[in-house]
Amino acid sequence: MSFHQPVLLKEVIEWMNLTEGGIYCDCTVGGGGHLNAMLEKTTTARFIGIDLDPEAISYTKERCREYSSRLMLFEENFINIDLILKETALTSIDGFLFDLGASYHQLTTPWRGFSFNEEGPLSMQMSPESVPLYKKLRNATKVTIHKILKEYGDVPHARQIAHLIYEKRRELKTTLDLRRLLEKNLPGAVLKKNLHRIFQALRIWVNDELRNLSIGLQKALRYLKLHGRIIVISYHSGEDRIAKRIFLDYEKKGVVIRLNKKVIRPSDAEIKKNPSARSARMRVIERCA
Repeated sequence: MSFHQPVLLKEVIEWMNLTEGGIYCDCTVGGGGHLNAMLEKTTTARFIGIDLDPEAISYTKERCREYSSRLMLFEENFINIDLILKETALTSIDGFLFDLGASYHQLTTPWRGFSFNEEGPLSMQMSPESVPLYKKLRNATKVTIHKILKEYGDVPHARQIAHLIYEKRRELKTTLDLRRLLEKNLPGAVLKKNLHRIFQALRIWVNDELRNLSIGLQKALRYLKLHGRIIVISYHSGEDRIAKRIFLDYEKKGVVIRLNKKVIRPSDAEIKKNPSARSARMRVIERCA
C-alpha cells in the first residue's frame, strides 16, 4: 500500500508550534506522514488522528505503532470532532491540521474509482458509507450536474459536458466509461483542460468535501485552546476560499489572528521532488481570545 509524500512537512512542523504535553489533532490522516513526523518531533505530546478511509487508518496504525500510547485513531468524519472529543474526555486541543483532497493511495488504486487513467468502478468514495458516484449520477438532474461541474471544478464548457453526462448517466459504470464518453464528444484541447477538473469536481460532490470543511473548521475553532493553531493545506480553489473566508470572519470577531496573510506554498525544490505538491496552499491561524 502506498500513500503520498506529506506536502509542506517542514512548514507544518514549524507552524504547528508543537509543545510537550500538548494535544493535537490531524483531521485528515491519509498515510500518516504529517502525523508520524509530529510524533517523532515530540516525546509527551498526544495526538488524535481522524480519517474517513479505513485503509488510511489501518496503514497509519501500523506505521505509528511505536507511538501507540500517545495516539488515538478514529475512522470518522472530522465534522464529528465534537463527538470524538466527548468520547476521549477532552475539552480542548492545542492544534488542528487539515490536509485536504484525495490521497495518492486513493488516486492510484484502480478499484477505488478516483482515477481517469485506470479502469475501476465509478465510485470515488473516501468512506464506504458514502454513496458511489454512479448511483448519485443516476439520481441527478442535468441542472445538478452542471452546478457541480461549474461550482466545484470551474469546468469550461460545463453545460455541454453536463448534458453529455446526463444523457448517458445510466450507462456509466466505470471510470473509463466516463473518460471514453468525454473523449468521444469533446475536442482534444477541451478534453485535456477539463478531464482532471471534471473528475475532481465529481469526487468533491460524492464526498461532500466543501460542506465538511466548512463545518469541520468551525467546530475546530470551538475547541481550539488559547494560542492554539489551525493549519489548512488545500489543493482546490474552493477549499482555499472556504478556509480564507472563515479565518477572516473569525479574525474580524477578534477570535483569531491570521499568521500568514499570503498563502504558504511549497518550494521549487519540493515541487521538483513531489510534483503533486504544486497546487498546495497553506493557511495558519492562532486563537487569541
